[in-house]
Amino acid sequence: MPNLTDHGDALERQTWPTMQAYISKYEVLWQMHVEPLRNPGAIDLRNGINPDFEFFAMNHYSVYINLVRAREKIEAKSDDLGFAEEIWAQLQRAVEVAIKEAEAFTKIYFDVTKKKPHIDLRKLEELKESIGGRRNILHDPIPASIKDANGTRLIPRRDTLQKYQRWTDVMYHRSDADFVPVDTELRKDFERVCGILQGFWSDIERESKKILENNRYLERRESGRASTVRVYDSPVQTATATSTTSTTSNVAVFGHQSPWWK
Repeated sequence: MPNLTDHGDALERQTWPTMQAYISKYEVLWQMHVEPLRNPGAIDLRNGINPDFEFFAMNHYSVYINLVRAREKIEAKSDDLGFAEEIWAQLQRAVEVAIKEAEAFTKIYFDVTKKKPHIDLRKLEELKESIGGRRNILHDPIPASIKDANGTRLIPRRDTLQKYQRWTDVMYHRSDADFVPVDTELRKDFERVCGILQGFWSDIERESKKILENNRYLERRESGRASTVRVYDSPVQTATATSTTSTTSNVAVFGHQSPWWK
């Protein structure tokens, strides 16, 4: 059976040995619903595949990319974590596109069974709101942060965010008990997102097993035709590695077609 270590795109092959410990179910669903959409022996998707399957694949991969980028920035302490809200934005986006992934799978499942799959989205919805409390700072002026005597950057706890909207509140009127290390908060939220996604993907895995041999499902999954396209990986330097990788799989083709992200 194809696996991400050997058959993923450049970024998946490079990062999966680390990410697998956090989100092993990502590969399971990739094997079920995404890898079968490819051209034989290639990483690009066939031309004319079913739109619901394509939207599932796009959102599934987008979750992965956002998690990878968030983890890289946390590990590298990007910008000395002075703009940590941007990392929380990536974690929130991972959750948001996971919910869209569920919508795509629901369409596939309903078309096959005329029933809705049993997928619990409550934890994802709650997580979106929780992570959003940090991410929403992006819409406001850049918040102040402080460093302790050891040089550790600190940020207000979630329940004290409203007390520190002004820089001078942080500089002159703060209570040290209201602040926690940014690094610790980011790691906790990253692991929390991954844990909830594992449960969410387990729901989809369970429901998928009910339809994988269904003729209607197979007909939709196998739609499209094999095409020969020249695909390239855009070289992007990762935060934790010296080699170059692509930010997306199959992101651009030569010729009259345009990259899908434009």
